[in-house]
Amino acid sequence: MSPPAALTCPACGGGLPDAPAIHGRDRLHGVPGDFAVHVCPACGSGRTLPLMPTEQLGALYPQGYNAYGLPGNALLRAAATGLFRWRYWRALRRPPFAELLRRPPGRLLDVGSGRGDLGVTLRSRGWRVTGLEPSPEACAEAQARGVESVQGTLTTASDPLPGGFDAAVFQHSLEHVSEPLDDLRAARALLAPGGLALISLPNFGSWQARRFGSDWFHLDLPRHRSHFTREGLAALLGRAGLTGVETSTSTSADGLPMSLQYRRFGERRYRSGPALYAATAATLAAAPFTALADRAARDGDLLHAVARA
Repeated sequence: MSPPAALTCPACGGGLPDAPAIHGRDRLHGVPGDFAVHVCPACGSGRTLPLMPTEQLGALYPQGYNAYGLPGNALLRAAATGLFRWRYWRALRRPPFAELLRRPPGRLLDVGSGRGDLGVTLRSRGWRVTGLEPSPEACAEAQARGVESVQGTLTTASDPLPGGFDAAVFQHSLEHVSEPLDDLRAARALLAPGGLALISLPNFGSWQARRFGSDWFHLDLPRHRSHFTREGLAALLGRAGLTGVETSTSTSADGLPMSLQYRRFGERRYRSGPALYAATAATLAAAPFTALADRAARDGDLLHAVARA
């Protein structure tokens, strides 16, 4: 697989080497194909090949993709609801979302909002949340839950979004877009002066990423189009015109257990139904041990940033 001419780093904009550092396949949903990650020698971030335009990215997401909707079964729906409420209860007390609690509620743009979990959570705290999501199924689910949701992306939405947002959130969405610089610049233009950009995504510079390579759970080929280190993400935010960048890392509950599963079995074994939620419960139980490992390495598998317009 040969890269196109003048292939550049999605983070710092530097040139990428011809030879990929990682070859992999879709271990989560089985999308056919072989994929490669070319890693920037300057900032350590990476780009997934083959390149795909925004309008073709939908083919990488299977019907019933987990972020698009809640389970139909009442018991599983209750379990999923409890899980996201617990996750956001924790998230709002840690970077980058803790920054929201230091400000009075205002207007917030949730980029890649999925089924609207963040909107449901922040609505109860007085925030007026607008979700932006390319999936019509996810938009319908979010709207049914009372969250305003616009179908499209920052670069393709048919109706222009009104500006003046007090915050824009990329919660595990920036790594999914074709050109993150374009999306961040578009988000910057929609923020009020001093507005916040809050970003969470996998930490490509983490010990887990280095240790597991193509077996790393958060690599998530081919859906993750870009892969960011702390240095790369800071550079990208600066290129987008955002200032006051602060970065941090944390530990995901599922990263290490799922990477071990990929290494042992080559794919995810429990994909839906009760088995999925049982596996999720076991993963959460193991989270303290994963956190200890990350603390020893001083670098978690999730990367966060706060920046200002």
